[in-house]
Amino acid sequence: MRRPRIAHVLNTIGLGGVPEAALHLIRALPPERYDCRVYVMKRSDDEEEGRGERLARFEEAGVPVCFPRSAGEKLAVASDLCGWLVAEGIDLLHTHSYKPNLYARLAGLPCREGGLRIAAHYHNQYDNKWEKDGSLTLERMLARSSDALLAVSGSVRDHVAERLGIARERVDVILNGVDAERFAGQDPARARDGFGLPPDRPVVGIVGRISPQKGQEDFLRAARLLAPRFPDALFLVVGSADDERLLARTRGLAGELGLGDAVRFTGHVTDMPALYAALDVLVAPSRWEGFGLMLVEAMAAGKPIVASAVGAIPEVLGEGGAGVLVAPADPAAIAGAVAPLLADAGRRAAMGAAGRLRARDFSWEASGRRLAAVYDRVLGR
Repeated sequence: MRRPRIAHVLNTIGLGGVPEAALHLIRALPPERYDCRVYVMKRSDDEEEGRGERLARFEEAGVPVCFPRSAGEKLAVASDLCGWLVAEGIDLLHTHSYKPNLYARLAGLPCREGGLRIAAHYHNQYDNKWEKDGSLTLERMLARSSDALLAVSGSVRDHVAERLGIARERVDVILNGVDAERFAGQDPARARDGFGLPPDRPVVGIVGRISPQKGQEDFLRAARLLAPRFPDALFLVVGSADDERLLARTRGLAGELGLGDAVRFTGHVTDMPALYAALDVLVAPSRWEGFGLMLVEAMAAGKPIVASAVGAIPEVLGEGGAGVLVAPADPAAIAGAVAPLLADAGRRAAMGAAGRLRARDFSWEASGRRLAAVYDRVLGR
């Protein structure tokens, strides 16, 4: 019996959390039961080393990756994708995040008569995009033609159900996971040496693409408030930028605040376990958050977290003491929560231990089993 062919569609083979989550979910699915392929809607020519590393990881997992035959507008790519779905004999189209959920599902609609099933995966809250381009009406119509709707957290499920006007029960929650062993047992001194960081200075970091969502400006303003009390502290801004203008503006803010060499912009980091090992505190001042892979990774690494109480963040951190929640867009609150942690190594250690315990609740293997159950239901197996 032929294995069902599953097409996972990504917008880019990017450096953010969506391709990472898709890769882990595919690897968690039983290969003897599902034949997974990946279609990437857009080639990107920046951060070539990081993107190449991620592409290689898909290929090492035995997952073929296809790109459009030629660059073009999204509707042209959708047409190319439609032909690819037919040529590959795809049984189930699994779209990931905002643009694939729109354009890839449009590409899949003509194939419905041939038996194609469609699952749309919501990795975040998309109000900023739905309102900007007016696509919410189309999103609601596409939801009616989808066989499954997936969300990375209960928070995203509730948000999607409310915005699309559908029952919560229509949305399956497939939590993101973490490879806890990969992030445990790192040597902090060795990690700091690898990043050129002094062994004895406090290090506070923010992890995620530089974007309005992630709150790098709030992080820098909090750093300015912390600097007089902790003059030897270093503040790391980890991640690539959505666009060069935003990166320049963020760097400019660091200069305007007089932070000087206390702030370091690392760009994209491939060795994330070492990065977390080098930190004393992770700050996650997101304005909104569908899940936050950096949260479970930092918890698995045993690092205390200060995060804004928005979206799925309280849900992911839980109530075991792994993190401190603060109001969003409030640099003073961030600084007020980070300062006691920098001053008290014992408290950092206790929160880190609570984080390791909490991280055990997030397993890619368990998420793979949940996803397999959704596939079987949709395919009628």
